[in-house]
Amino acid sequence: MLRSAHTFSQAVRAVRAVHTTPAFAAKRRNNRKAELEAQRNAEAEAARRAQEQLRKLKDTNFLNSLVNPEKLFSTTQISQEDAAAAVSSGQVSLQQQAGEGGSVIRREANSGHFACHVQPEEVKLVAEVAPKAMVGSDFRFSLQVMPELAEKSAHIQADIVRRVISLDNANSSAIMHYNISNAVKTFGRSEGDSGSPEVQAAVWTVRINNLEEHLRGHNKDHHNRRAYTKLLHKRAKMLKYLKRESLERYYLCLKQLGLTKEMVEGEILQPKRIV
Repeated sequence: MLRSAHTFSQAVRAVRAVHTTPAFAAKRRNNRKAELEAQRNAEAEAARRAQEQLRKLKDTNFLNSLVNPEKLFSTTQISQEDAAAAVSSGQVSLQQQAGEGGSVIRREANSGHFACHVQPEEVKLVAEVAPKAMVGSDFRFSLQVMPELAEKSAHIQADIVRRVISLDNANSSAIMHYNISNAVKTFGRSEGDSGSPEVQAAVWTVRINNLEEHLRGHNKDHHNRRAYTKLLHKRAKMLKYLKRESLERYYLCLKQLGLTKEMVEGEILQPKRIV
């Protein structure tokens, strides 16, 4: 009898602990929603802090000197209507009036970067010195009735040459080659040095950054994501070799490339999505 009464009291306490009333169920749902919301906010805050820390880490002279194709091409795009309006109005430099801000966007391809290893001094020679020499020496220009028109025509031809070799009008492959040559020049221990560990790590960093920009807009490109992971492993292997050779050069290279020790010596997994 005592045993049955004890069992019955346990059952009553269990039923009271469940609280299956609609009000209590709604309260539990609200508490669970608040917990999930707090968890999501904490994860978003942690991701924001990680992105801010990564941005500060990558704020180096070498990474800032690299040319970004997306930013470079966004300043040289112009529609056919804008080009026709500029030509009909007789403008020398193509300009487009912004809609709301009222600022002027110049389309002159004058970023100062040039493809095919052309130096700015050589471009200055072609754009400024060559037109005057053409006017003074070419027989065709001497037949012109108005010398100012001849000089203007020579400057237009020189400007066409400058636009052709400008990196603003090149493709993404030419921009990547420009960045690679910049990496070789920056990290080379001597002139023409392209085989030292620092140079190879910097070249792979250029390729990794290029794939990062691509994967941000094409998150289902699994082939390039695998290539991206392989480049990360190659760079880590080369930097580990550099650490065995010289610890001072290793940490200096990490600082210039915007990397941490954990990015090189930790586990490298294939990312699901690059943000």
